[in-house]
Amino acid sequence: MFDNKGQIRTIEAFLAVSVMFSAIVFTMPVPISPSLDRQTDLKKLGMQVLMSLDSNGTLGRLVENEDWSGLRQTLDLALPLGILYNMTVYDENMQELSTQEIANTSQLGQEAVMTQHLCVTQSTDVQFYTVRLLLGWPN
Repeated sequence: MFDNKGQIRTIEAFLAVSVMFSAIVFTMPVPISPSLDRQTDLKKLGMQVLMSLDSNGTLGRLVENEDWSGLRQTLDLALPLGILYNMTVYDENMQELSTQEIANTSQLGQEAVMTQHLCVTQSTDVQFYTVRLLLGWPN
């Protein structure tokens, strides 16, 4: 009849190759999407910076006085080194107020995120401003 030893050797070889292949596949690192984590971190950072500047009245005062260079210096101090930013300030009618560039770069890269914050001045004449902060990592 048939020789069973040949069939067993074939099955054994197939199983050995399967085990080797499985070991290689399972030991390879699985690339997760770091850009999603980085974007989430940037968005959180942007919101934290805007809220902390707004909580003590700094943001509203700088915007109300249209002190764009002071706002740029404040952001330079508040954000970690290496974070690129571009800020735009709008009035309650969504008309752009910032006449100077409030940024430390002209290009934010591909992983830029936007945070938006409604700022209310603390003066007697209450004003509403929308602040958009774009943040990115250097390429």
